[in-house]
Amino acid sequence: MEEHTTGSAWPDPPIFYKRYTDANLEKLKKAKESDEYPPDLISQPPLSDFTVKQLEPPLPPTDAYTVFDQQWQVSMLNRTLIVQFLDLLDVLVKKPEEYGKRIENISTIFINMHHILNEYRPHQARETLRLLMEEQLERKRMQTEEIKM
Repeated sequence: MEEHTTGSAWPDPPIFYKRYTDANLEKLKKAKESDEYPPDLISQPPLSDFTVKQLEPPLPPTDAYTVFDQQWQVSMLNRTLIVQFLDLLDVLVKKPEEYGKRIENISTIFINMHHILNEYRPHQARETLRLLMEEQLERKRMQTEEIKM
């Protein structure tokens, strides 16, 4: 038969709880008051000590308008989809056995389009909610006007 072992209903505390001694808490209190931390409390060097090289130089600032939405990506994917579909038709006429890669490309394009469109779901939900609330407000105003008359 299996032996039942007694265990705690709660998990063990993390190992670092032993670091919370009165001496360490006093060091922390002094460091907060003086804004100067002793070296034994700092576990990482400051970020300025790291030598991180930028792989790409930053773009120079321009006065040009920048588009942040992805409408151009959807239209680009739509054009690519049309080209891939025409390519698929061409392959089906000339070499019907080689259609697999074209179908895979079309599937990938649809997945990318679906992903971009799904990123607009929160905006769509917010706009739908705004319209519903405006309709509800208008309906309540009309009911209030009817009661006044």
